[in-house]
Amino acid sequence: MPRPSHCRRVSALPKASYFKPKGIPLSDLDERVLTLDGLEALRLADYEGRNMDEAAARMGVSRHTFGRMLRRARHCVAEALVDGLALRIEGGVCAMEAQDGEASSSGSEGLLVAVPSQEPGGLEAAPHAHFGRCTVYTLAWVKEGKVKNVTVRANAAHLPGDCGSPVQTLASMGVKVLLAGGMGVRPLQAMQAAGIAVYHNAGLPSVGACLEAFAQNMLAAFGTEHLCRGGCAPEK
Repeated sequence: MPRPSHCRRVSALPKASYFKPKGIPLSDLDERVLTLDGLEALRLADYEGRNMDEAAARMGVSRHTFGRMLRRARHCVAEALVDGLALRIEGGVCAMEAQDGEASSSGSEGLLVAVPSQEPGGLEAAPHAHFGRCTVYTLAWVKEGKVKNVTVRANAAHLPGDCGSPVQTLASMGVKVLLAGGMGVRPLQAMQAAGIAVYHNAGLPSVGACLEAFAQNMLAAFGTEHLCRGGCAPEK
């Protein structure tokens, strides 16, 4: 098996996640996928003009790894522009870096809780049905029945059957609780091994409702009755 990729730090989610040539229906277009870490490499090198060493340090990777990501990202964008293809921005083995003033994961702010979310994430977003397939998590600190400091973080891309990357991403963020709708037994065990408690989201309609229900001790711990058979298999 290939060695898992180290999580790359990205500073923000893209303001737009899809670009296409004007006047051509999506059904008539092929597309290329630019990963979130690839977009971050482009932002640091080509938008901000940082040198390779500085940009690599910002993303928490080696200079060699950064150069490889940058070449792939540039080629992806060049293909879309030259061949008139659609460009989708999603995925990547990455975690959002902490913003200025954001609370640390020391526990003084309570528990850091993650909810797999439909894009664009946030309290009004719908929960995603399966943690391994979402592209974003909504994170919030929960303490003494209150929800605060809500942020959105990117999920790590992973191959079918490999849920290690999303678990690693959550653990690296300092997440202690996950509110999920569906999960297989292997990722549940991996979460527990990483010290992340998993609760069932009870099918609530919004991320905010899930967080409020957890804050009020209204959600049940994830059990065998909540497991899904498909694990991390791709959606058909």
